[in-house]
Amino acid sequence: MVAVIALEHTRMQPGTVAEALLAWTQAVLPGSVDRIGPGCMCPECSGDAPRQRLEQALIALPRRATPYLYALILPIDRRFLARTSPNPRASPEWPWWQQRR
Repeated sequence: MVAVIALEHTRMQPGTVAEALLAWTQAVLPGSVDRIGPGCMCPECSGDAPRQRLEQALIALPRRATPYLYALILPIDRRFLARTSPNPRASPEWPWWQQRR
């Protein structure tokens, strides 16, 4: 995780990846914060912003470091996929998590 620390000290703020991972987990896992709050579609409430930050970190990390972070994100992504369905109205240009409902 040295690469994540280096990334957070150069292109992101310290703690960004851990905060995004926690927020994505809370947005997805049952018994945690609902994915979309009542009437609120802002990126923070819908979970989009944390997942977007994680995606940015995955892209910015060196190739050798990406699998380690992805191993932490993958189980949450799988749970998200299991709890959502494809949104037929979503644009194919949107990130995959925004193409779900």
